[in-house]
Amino acid sequence: MTAPVADMMRTTSRPEENGGRRSTVRSLVLIDCGSVFTTVALIGLVENQSRLLARATRPTTILAPQADVMLGVLDAIGALERITGRALMRDGQILTPEQPDGTGVDAVALVTSVGGPLRLFSTGPGRDTLAALLYRALAGLFTQVEQLPPLEEPPYDDETLQAIANAQAAAPHAILIIGATLDATRGRAALDSAAQTVSRWLEALRSTPEGIPGREDPRPAGTLPVIFSGSPDDAAHLQAVLRESAPVFQATQTLSPSSLTPLNRSVGAIYEGATLRPTPGYERLRRALSTPPMATITSLGGVSRFLAQRYGMNVAIADVGASSTLVTAATAQGEFVPGAQPSMGVGPGAGRLLRAAGAPSVLRWLPFELDENGLREYILSRMLRPQSIPATPWEVEIEHALAREAVRLALHAPGSRLMGVKPLDVIVATGGVFAHAPTPAYVALTLLDTLPLYGIASLALDTANIISTLGMAGALAPEIASHVVEMDALALPLGPVITTSGVAPDGEVAVLATLEMADGRKISVEAAQDTLVRLPLAQGERALLGLQPHPAVDIGLGPGRSAKATESIEGGALGVIIDTRRRPFALPHDSTARIARLREWRAALGLETEIRK
Repeated sequence: MTAPVADMMRTTSRPEENGGRRSTVRSLVLIDCGSVFTTVALIGLVENQSRLLARATRPTTILAPQADVMLGVLDAIGALERITGRALMRDGQILTPEQPDGTGVDAVALVTSVGGPLRLFSTGPGRDTLAALLYRALAGLFTQVEQLPPLEEPPYDDETLQAIANAQAAAPHAILIIGATLDATRGRAALDSAAQTVSRWLEALRSTPEGIPGREDPRPAGTLPVIFSGSPDDAAHLQAVLRESAPVFQATQTLSPSSLTPLNRSVGAIYEGATLRPTPGYERLRRALSTPPMATITSLGGVSRFLAQRYGMNVAIADVGASSTLVTAATAQGEFVPGAQPSMGVGPGAGRLLRAAGAPSVLRWLPFELDENGLREYILSRMLRPQSIPATPWEVEIEHALAREAVRLALHAPGSRLMGVKPLDVIVATGGVFAHAPTPAYVALTLLDTLPLYGIASLALDTANIISTLGMAGALAPEIASHVVEMDALALPLGPVITTSGVAPDGEVAVLATLEMADGRKISVEAAQDTLVRLPLAQGERALLGLQPHPAVDIGLGPGRSAKATESIEGGALGVIIDTRRRPFALPHDSTARIARLREWRAALGLETEIRK
């Protein structure tokens, strides 16, 4: 059986794992600047081990009247000083390195999504055929890729004018041209057509065509860089054709399974300048950093790969934020599999989320009656007041209904291969939605309702909401990051979960689960088909788990194959969960029956069934 997170996290990194060398970094300030909140964590030594000493969260100050991202950072660091009694600043500046008297810190690192994703418009003769390789090449980068449609010569009709207005509103940062594959018959006609399209779009994006609604105040775009992936001959030809319209031109190798890195580096190189530098106060923050900043998804990817490699398991991390939703996975074989919806979240990104998912998809998760107008009213309120958090069970349910759809859309994002990562052995929840959940049961139910679970897995909650920064910390001091990941970021195991496939006949038991306690007691539970069942096994308590499925039911070992642990497992905040619900979910169409089913599932995890506004 897969060991639960609590078991996996017992060991800590040793100096010899890093070549026998310890980092000179003893203390760190880790900054996570999101679109709504900024979280700052202080990492230092406790009994000669690196631990989270304190964390503080303050609003991200990028809008008027403050309009200086550094103000929110300094406010949060000031809170750390008050919590710990340790001086971290002098004359409004972060004090580095750590002083002999213990003041200051050795390093300052930043992960961020504050500037939003790097928005790319893509086209070219290889755009469709190499789409899978394109998304693999951009894996781990905070990007949003949209296809560049054809554009005829002016004068433009109303429909084209509106398309140009939409493109200008999207404010792209670069145009990406994908050349033909290496084994394709090179045709200059297709390349010239792509160049013509790019040239027309560059001109259209720089201008403000008359008659575009809502464009009375022109904001002409600057010169967009053009990145080309293709053969050197095609690159030289394309650069000559675009010389006047695209003076910023960069060529990389043709995309192939063995040449993904060049395009990744080219696109990654423009991220900071395009998305972060325009942020008010960023240059001041940048001067305080010990290393270049990292996008949140890149940092999460580093943590998921670390956990997967360290424990030889498939690991997924789900981060639902106000403006973006990120799901990263790493396999025991070292493969990194990200999925992202960079502009969809439960705050400012809730509007885009609703448009993409549709109101019925969100409403189906609510265990009470709510019409589409009521949902839209709540979402509008969240978008206007993004710093608010749910204050009632009614609001919590809507928040987690939105989170379910956000995770689902991230799993199925263009280029994502997350649905193919099976089994998921360890799942970690992080981000504001999960960190602010009133009970861990909300977190577990949201994960169980959305992720492609199969067999035996372990759930954990990042209650400190710091795991998103630890990939960045790993770039500075790997041994420090590994200690904090294990001891602080995964401090709350929710418990093992067993998810079945297959269907037991009506009236028959799907799974018989038994716990053999250390004192000789046995606890058994019969899980019917399409139910959630919990076995009581508290965090720190250990027992042997036995599972006997119905012959038609699979617990991850094959239909009907039973399992009994040879080593005891440790429980979590929710004990041990048995989930026999068939997937994909087919909730009843009848509203009364659907609500009753949802309330049954909630009651099984200890959630209140009466929810009032």
